[in-house]
Amino acid sequence: MIKCYKKLLIALTVIISSCSSLDSLKQSYENFLSPASTDYYFVKTGDSIWSIALTLDIDPQLLIKNNKLKKPYVIYPNQKLLLAGAVTKNDIVNETKVIKWHHPLGKKSKVGIKDGAWLVFKEPKGISIHSINIGKVVVSGPDIPGYGNLVMISHPDGYLSLYAHCDEIFVKKGEDVDKGSKIARLGNTEAAYPMLKFQLRRNGVPIQASNLELLF
Repeated sequence: MIKCYKKLLIALTVIISSCSSLDSLKQSYENFLSPASTDYYFVKTGDSIWSIALTLDIDPQLLIKNNKLKKPYVIYPNQKLLLAGAVTKNDIVNETKVIKWHHPLGKKSKVGIKDGAWLVFKEPKGISIHSINIGKVVVSGPDIPGYGNLVMISHPDGYLSLYAHCDEIFVKKGEDVDKGSKIARLGNTEAAYPMLKFQLRRNGVPIQASNLELLF
């Protein structure tokens, strides 16, 4: 029995010595558990509700509701956000309902390249980008690393459209836009060449790129 206690004491000493405090020990334990569970997310520096939703492929409104957040939805580093009931990135929507949206480039001069849940349009820098439907701008600018100047628009019925790597942006966060409104110019911010990287989501879940072209 004494030997068992000694082994347990040694193990605890090693664990505690690797952490600067009991708080960091608790945080390390929670972080260790988190990959096996999608119930919670710990906010990192620079995170926003929209960047978290984009990274985890979940509905931002669900994050807001689950955590009882109030406008302007301020979050802070190490804050623990409840994700229970969220749909994860593995659950890509197979959208079959035919809805006539405005084409994001206002034309179909080239077929978009299918890249997972994204449509990538390789077009000359500076051409106009349009909102696919009426909605409200929820992101406007380089707010989410990796997407350059990004416009994100919330549409009726749980739809969300994303326009990445824009050059100049003509709309501001909180602004209402009409279907076909010019929202930006195509660019190459955080991209190797001029492109529009477009995605459409329903209730936070990306719609497969193979189905997106059917909507325009």
